[in-house]
Amino acid sequence: MIEDERSRLLNWIPVFFGLGIALYFSLPFEPNIYLVSTLSLTLWLCTIIGRYSKILGENAWLPLLIVSLVLSEVSLATYRSDTVQAPVLSYEIGPRMIEGSILSIEPSSPGQRYVLGNLDRKGFKNQTVPKYIRLRSNIRQNEIEVGDRIRARVIVKPPSQPVYPSGFNFARYAYYKQIGGVGYIWGRVESIRSNTKDLSNIDLFWNGLRNDLVQRIETHLHGDARDLAITFLTGQKGGISNKARNDIRQSGLAHLLAISGLHMGLVAGIIFFTLRFFMACVPVLALNYPIKKISAFVTFIICFGYLALIGMPLSAQRAFMMAGVSLFAIILDRQAISMRTVSVAALVLLILTPEVLISASFHLSFAAVIALVAVFEYYNKLERGRSFLERVISGLKVTVLCSLIASLATAPFVLYHFHSLPLYGILANLVAVPFTALVLMPLVLLSYVLIPFGLEGLSLTPLGWAFEFLLLLADWVSAIPNGEVKAPNFPVGYLALVSTGGLWMCLIKNKMRFLGSLPILVFVLVVTFTERRQDILIDGKTGLIAIRIDNELFTNHTRKARFISKVWQQNLAIDHTRNWRELPESIFRCDENACLYRAGGKTISFIKRGNAFAEDCTKADYIITALKAPGWCQGKEHLVIDYWDLRKKGVHSITLLPLGASSVQPTTSHSETRVKFKVVNVYKNEGTRPWVR
Repeated sequence: MIEDERSRLLNWIPVFFGLGIALYFSLPFEPNIYLVSTLSLTLWLCTIIGRYSKILGENAWLPLLIVSLVLSEVSLATYRSDTVQAPVLSYEIGPRMIEGSILSIEPSSPGQRYVLGNLDRKGFKNQTVPKYIRLRSNIRQNEIEVGDRIRARVIVKPPSQPVYPSGFNFARYAYYKQIGGVGYIWGRVESIRSNTKDLSNIDLFWNGLRNDLVQRIETHLHGDARDLAITFLTGQKGGISNKARNDIRQSGLAHLLAISGLHMGLVAGIIFFTLRFFMACVPVLALNYPIKKISAFVTFIICFGYLALIGMPLSAQRAFMMAGVSLFAIILDRQAISMRTVSVAALVLLILTPEVLISASFHLSFAAVIALVAVFEYYNKLERGRSFLERVISGLKVTVLCSLIASLATAPFVLYHFHSLPLYGILANLVAVPFTALVLMPLVLLSYVLIPFGLEGLSLTPLGWAFEFLLLLADWVSAIPNGEVKAPNFPVGYLALVSTGGLWMCLIKNKMRFLGSLPILVFVLVVTFTERRQDILIDGKTGLIAIRIDNELFTNHTRKARFISKVWQQNLAIDHTRNWRELPESIFRCDENACLYRAGGKTISFIKRGNAFAEDCTKADYIITALKAPGWCQGKEHLVIDYWDLRKKGVHSITLLPLGASSVQPTTSHSETRVKFKVVNVYKNEGTRPWVR
């Protein structure tokens, strides 16, 4: 088998690098860079000796090579984490006045979002000054520009830890962006010194150009059409309204909001064929110069400018690398698109920014592209029709096939990150993808051409109409009943299982590839037939407590901590929350001091006031409180979660397991089934890492 697949073995290098990154992020501690690097170099030495000597068998050195690749990426990930480390606030400050320079401005709904750097120390007394902070304002001030020195009254706090065990870790995201504080602005921003247009700072140049584009668009378009135009032309999607975002997601068109392979491919294709067409119309150029290669090179330069203009999001970086490799393949007379192209793009990203492996953008982008390339390596061998009608039918089949493949390939990752899967995405994409290719992207490129001449209204107005049609399509498809499947949070091990199966099917070329369907089948079975939802959730910072019974979530506050409540709903695959006073009195009772909840023959006391400790600590089996519990308070089952636990370990979850069960089983009435408690907290999942505070 190794001999048969020798020509494709290089495609597995990014897979083993990814395994090393996954190992790094799964560790409960930060590895020692010197120890890991020394071990990696030693293994590489052993691999080289084993490969070129007769000490090992012909292929016995391959396991050493795999381990060497894995440890190499662990070393690179450790080095990357060490080099990006920047000061982070220790505690919340404000409201107080701070000064800083605006590095970027992004539309938000409502208002604007700023990233500030070069911060004045005066506003951060007794704390280290962060390198960058991110602030949100509900007021949109178009007179404020990138590069301005500003003063504002703000409240800033450290980046938040996950609000759900194994959930999205914003603190880790901010760590790699070197953002040491996040918060919001009180009132208006005051400009101290205007933008000096320092073109030597390339980041400021692109951010300023992006902000100028936003202001041009806002003069011609309004509402959701304006926000979508800003997304397509600048990559900034923070201003899109919740309704438009939800309609687009539920209709399966969310990939259109992420500048990725579709957009970059269309930009490259339109520019390449337009340049080649016009040069072919000039006989002197067509007869004396390699216009195809010249077009490819110029297209590469323009695509890089497009990538920089939209802020270099991860999905666009991957698309640009693939487009770049394809364009240089044209210059070198090589095959433009292959699995090797995808592997090179993944390898570069994983080496330069290892943290991208755990992002939703990386998962969705590469899952779709790898599956499409693998399928079309076979599909391109089939006989195509030659008549016009046959080509139209063939194009329609390709569109449907692409949507189906991309939807199936990304489905596990969509469920893992967003906990819901649109069912009618193929129907919407059948119209939206050709519409994007034939109408939206040509108008976007035309807008880029007209904006320097002040004629952008000629293209932005019809572009606004086009986006209104796209929104109507999304609204219509999202309104179809039973249009999505929801799945509660599942372990990352499940995702690793289905990823292994998918990679095996796509990267192996012989009949052994179909063995990859077994892990995929196991994934479908465990996700469908196992119950993984927590029964009680507690957040100490906001005092929010939630109790799940079947498919309903009951909280102690329905108007407080709405963001956290929404995250819990999404992770538990529950649509709505209710006040916990609506629980049956047979299992739940409340007074002004505490609430008692009975489950599985046990009593849980949620203590609100200190005078309830004397009684409930001796009668209840478990104690949960945001207060500081007395040292003598243990509960009958010796389980107490109090202020200190919630402060040090973050959000806690409790799962009620039937006695004798090793995993969570669905229970319709906890009060009738004897249970044991499984307690998990954020700190337990995250360990001692640089981004954990």
